[in-house]
Amino acid sequence: VSRAGTGYFFVVWGIVWLLGFLGGELLSPAGSGYLWMALDVFGMVGTVAAAVRLGRRVRSPEARRTGLRSAVLWVLLIAYGILLFWVSDPRPDRAILFVTLFVAFGYTIAGVWISTPLMVTGLAITGLALLGWALFPALLGYWLAVVGGGGMIVVGLIMLRAWR
Repeated sequence: VSRAGTGYFFVVWGIVWLLGFLGGELLSPAGSGYLWMALDVFGMVGTVAAAVRLGRRVRSPEARRTGLRSAVLWVLLIAYGILLFWVSDPRPDRAILFVTLFVAFGYTIAGVWISTPLMVTGLAITGLALLGWALFPALLGYWLAVVGGGGMIVVGLIMLRAWR
């Protein structure tokens, strides 16, 4: 995976999580909502830009198919995540845990299908999120910013270093 430049995606979404979860703790609910919307746009634009850039370097039809399947996987996961969130209506204190675990589930499933490092990252995010929820429930947003967002940035930088 690191050879495919996956690290860019981890860095982009790590920044989104780091700033979004911190904003959730430090801003008003409305301010946090606007911040998350802006960060999600940043994440989507960054993802598309990285995918286009990396796609130009790929000459293998199999790699292109894997990239397309990955994109479809994430679109479907986001759609189902929104639907499940709406239907389950999690309590406010569990909403960020729900979203975090759902994204970690996506990494885990993608990892089973694409590469072991993605699966390990998804399982690590799951374990760390649950650990933070069990030990520091009042500080969960800060915890997720550091171990989720910061962790994804570190994983992404390691992948990019290995890729070069």
